[in-house]
Amino acid sequence: MTNISKSLCVFVLALCLAFMGVAAVTSLGGANWPIERDQITGDYAFETTPGETTTYAVTARRGDKQLSTGSKSLAATVIAARKDMVSTQSQQIDDLKTETATFVAQEKEWTTLTAADEASMTARCDELASELATLNQLIDDASKENITKVEKTQGTLRKNEARREEVYRLLAQLDEIGTDLFQINEQQRRLRDLLIRKRGVVNRLKRRQLQLVGSGARGQYESDPAAVPSTTPKAAPKSTKKTQP
Repeated sequence: MTNISKSLCVFVLALCLAFMGVAAVTSLGGANWPIERDQITGDYAFETTPGETTTYAVTARRGDKQLSTGSKSLAATVIAARKDMVSTQSQQIDDLKTETATFVAQEKEWTTLTAADEASMTARCDELASELATLNQLIDDASKENITKVEKTQGTLRKNEARREEVYRLLAQLDEIGTDLFQINEQQRRLRDLLIRKRGVVNRLKRRQLQLVGSGARGQYESDPAAVPSTTPKAAPKSTKKTQP
């Protein structure tokens, strides 16, 4: 027990001496206020007025708010700036907390609405998917029907083309037949002219024959030399009808 007590006393004495040293260094050294001032010059403007007694002033850059003026201590101006910074940050924190609470309430509301909208949109998507499947089926059916119609149309076009060629062929044959008919009619006309001329010759010969018979002449064409010559000539053959073109 004695050794433990001695050890504790020595330990406590060492701690006391260490804390005394820290307190002495702190009291002698203190804060480096120029460095503290330079750290916040971005948000605050410090003014130094030299004279018999140097004075300090500080102004917030945002809003040109005068925080301290005529202070004889740089530490006081820095502390005033720090206090304003803390106040401003506290105000910003409070505003952010208020906005956060508002956003949380809105988030809950929007979450509820979003869930309802999501369910509605899911149902609508399913409905649209069903309609799309129906439309795709209709499109497929229409495509197949169109293919069938196109095939039928192509068959009809081929038939029409074949018939058109047949019509052209028949028209060409008709032209040939018309040409042949014209030639036949011309041939018939020439033959009728020739027949008329022949009939004229025959009629003249018949009249001559009657004259000769009337004068008592008898030709070698008589089959019976003892027969009496006929005074009536044979009838001329009937004319053929004209063929209509």
